[in-house]
Amino acid sequence: MSIAPASVPVADPAPTMIDDPDKVRALRRMKGVALGLLVFAALVFLFAMHMEESGGPAYWGYIRAMGEAGVVGGLADWFAVTALFRRPLGLPIPHTALIPQKKDQLGESLSNFVHGNFLSRDNVVEKVTAVQPSQRLAEYLSDPARRRTIVAEGASLARELVDSLDDQQIQTLVRNLVFTELGENAWGPPAGRLLLAAVEDDKHQGVVDGIFTALHRWLLENRDRVAQVIADRGPVAQDGPIRWVHERIGFKAADLLIQWVEQLRDNPDDPARRQLDAALLRIAEDLQHDPAMIERVEGWKTQVLQHPETQRLVNSIWPTVKGMILESLRNPDSDLRQRAEDYLERTSERLTDDSEFAASVDARIAGAAGYLVDRYGEDAVGLISDTVKRWDAGEASRRIEVAVGKDLQFIRINGTVVGALAGLVIYTIGTLIVG
Repeated sequence: MSIAPASVPVADPAPTMIDDPDKVRALRRMKGVALGLLVFAALVFLFAMHMEESGGPAYWGYIRAMGEAGVVGGLADWFAVTALFRRPLGLPIPHTALIPQKKDQLGESLSNFVHGNFLSRDNVVEKVTAVQPSQRLAEYLSDPARRRTIVAEGASLARELVDSLDDQQIQTLVRNLVFTELGENAWGPPAGRLLLAAVEDDKHQGVVDGIFTALHRWLLENRDRVAQVIADRGPVAQDGPIRWVHERIGFKAADLLIQWVEQLRDNPDDPARRQLDAALLRIAEDLQHDPAMIERVEGWKTQVLQHPETQRLVNSIWPTVKGMILESLRNPDSDLRQRAEDYLERTSERLTDDSEFAASVDARIAGAAGYLVDRYGEDAVGLISDTVKRWDAGEASRRIEVAVGKDLQFIRINGTVVGALAGLVIYTIGTLIVG
C-alpha cells in the first residue's frame, strides 16, 4: 500500500513587483550614454597614444592623459555603481552586491530611520497641528451635499451593525438587565424618597390636578350611572314611589359629588387636598422605613415581574427598538438623520466661529495621532523591514536599480568627465614640473 507524501508547507513567494516601462527605458538609455562616453574616452586614449608614439605633436600627450584618466574614472565609478546591485563581472569581490547581501539590514535600518526621524510623536503632532485639521473639517462639512453623504454612509454602516447583532442574545441581555436590576433592588425606599421630594416641593400638584380633572370629567359623563348606583343602595324597598325618592337622592348625591370633585380640582388649599398631602407624606415615610410596607411593595413587585404581560412587554423591547432604529436609519427624511445633518452643520459653524473650540479639536486630533504613533508606530514601520525580508534578493536588487539606477548612471558619466579633466590637470602640472 502506497503512502501519500506528507504535505510540506511552502513559504510565501516574494511579492510580485511590476517594472515601470518608462523607468526601464530611461535606465537603459542612461547606461548606454555612460558606456558610450567610456568607450569614447578609451578610443581617444588609444588614438592619442598611437599619435604620440608616431612622433606627433606634443599636445597628443595631453589628449592621451585625458583619455586615460577618463577611462580610469569611468571604470572606477562603473565598479562602484555596479557593486551596489551585483558582483561586477560575476567576480566574488568582497563588499560587492551590497543590496542583495545586505537587504535585510537595509530594510531594518530604513525602518529605524523612518521611525526615528519621520514617524515620531513630536513630528506627527507638530505636522497635524500645523495643518489645522479643524478648519479643513469645517470647510468640508460646510457643503450640504457632503453632510448628506456622511450621514447616509454612517446610516448604512449603522444598519449593517444593527442587522449583524444576534437578536436572541440582545433580548436575553435586555431581559437579564431589566429583571436583574428590578429584582435585586427594593422598590419601596426609592419610591418613598421620590414621593417625599415631590410632595415637599409641591411637584405632585400637577398629577393630583390631573387625577381630579379626569375624575370630574368621568363623573359628568357618567352622572346617570352614578345616580342609579346610589339609588340601588337605598335602605328600603325599591318599589313604587320609594324608588322615585331613591333616584332623586341618587341624582342629588351625584351632583354634590361632582361639585366636590370640582372644588378639589380648582382649590389646592382645600382641607381635603391638604389631608391628601399629609397622607402622601405618611405613605412616603412608610415606603422608606416601615418593614411591613416595604414587604408588601416587594410582594407586589414580584407579582408584576412574574405577570405574563410584563414578560411579553420586556420581550418586545428589543424588536420594537430595533425596528424604530432601522426605519429611522433607512429613511433619508427621518428625524434622526435630519438631526445628524443639523449637528454636522452646527459643528462646521462652530469650528469656523469659535477659535477656542477649533483649537481644542486640533489638540485632540493631534493628541490622538500622537497616541497612535506611540502605540502602533513601531509596528507600522516594521512593515518596511518585514516586506524587504520577504523579497527575493536578486529581484529586489533589480527593482531598486530600475527605480534609482538612472540617477546613479550620472556618477559614471561624471567619473569619466571629471577623471579626464583631472588627468589633464595632473599631466599638465607634471609636464611643467619635470619639463
